[in-house]
Amino acid sequence: MKLTLRNLISLELLSSVIVLIALSRPWVVATYKETGFPTVNLSLSANQLNSTLNGLAIAAAASALGVVATRGIFRRLVGAVIMAIGFGIVLATANLVKNLDVFVGLQFEQAVGREVTGWVAQTSYYEWLVIPAGVLIALCGLAIALKSFETGLSKRYERNPATESQLTPWQALDQGIDPTIENPSR
Repeated sequence: MKLTLRNLISLELLSSVIVLIALSRPWVVATYKETGFPTVNLSLSANQLNSTLNGLAIAAAASALGVVATRGIFRRLVGAVIMAIGFGIVLATANLVKNLDVFVGLQFEQAVGREVTGWVAQTSYYEWLVIPAGVLIALCGLAIALKSFETGLSKRYERNPATESQLTPWQALDQGIDPTIENPSR
């Protein structure tokens, strides 16, 4: 794959969508049983456990518009922000996985109304999708921040600074010169 601005934006958007979808899926299915009380079952997505990741994923998807809308140093700044968002996704996911018991315990505390222990949980492995996607977002941001991408769109439509004697009739009209009037300087 060639390192073009279009490919980087596409890869960043695809990675952001992967993160958003993975965050909405159940990461933990937990059960708490206590004699004399009904069983409490929780199916928790990463969005329910830690809302920071969802905000970062939405910011990553939206930052693609910032890349398209800017040029020069501002595009490089947007690339640096994208890189920071990607690293934020990786760090927040690692923090969520590391402290999963704490986050699930807080959800049980809200569901039951008091602190509980002894619950059983089954976890999924969506972090294996989110962490590489976050790294890809960070790498796309790094490439956008470091490499200068000239789109060529504006240069195609710029006027040539040619002298009047070298202009075709259409070029003369484009520059506001009437080609039907004889000019003694030609």
